[in-house]
Amino acid sequence: MDVRKNNHFRHLLKQHKENREDILDDMENLRLGENDNNESSELSSYDNHPAEIASELFDIEHQMALKKLHEHEISEIEKSLQKLEKGTYGICESCNRKIDSKRLELLPQAKLCIDCAKETDNFIADMKADKKKRRPPEEQVIQSSDINDSTRGEQFLDLMEYGSADSHQDRGGELVQ
Repeated sequence: MDVRKNNHFRHLLKQHKENREDILDDMENLRLGENDNNESSELSSYDNHPAEIASELFDIEHQMALKKLHEHEISEIEKSLQKLEKGTYGICESCNRKIDSKRLELLPQAKLCIDCAKETDNFIADMKADKKKRRPPEEQVIQSSDINDSTRGEQFLDLMEYGSADSHQDRGGELVQ
């Protein structure tokens, strides 16, 4: 990449970084300023409306997620600036081909060329579409059983053998064998 393009992308990356940092500052100032006044006007921290508490919790978590997203973007921009200094900026991390300059204009911290990015997006979409891959891994180990299942008796025997939280030995009694 020539010096003129290097300077252009360096300026673009710094501009994007400043934009993200300004957004983070605004988020922090909003959190410290306006929202604290509402809390201090309450007579107690107990609220009679659980839905309102849930809404406030959602807002806080949403704000935290947005903050984390912007922090991640700043980190990616800093990595791109380091790549620019090393001379590896604009090279796809997957296939080592040159990333199109139009893509870098829109997304200066891009790590993948458009083909590799599409491939990654398709893989993620396939993973989301395949319900077996989305299920928790515990479900592959644990076999579900209904009331009418034939293993119901085995489960009762296991319970009797190993006990439960209400077993005699859990309440401080001696273990009788």
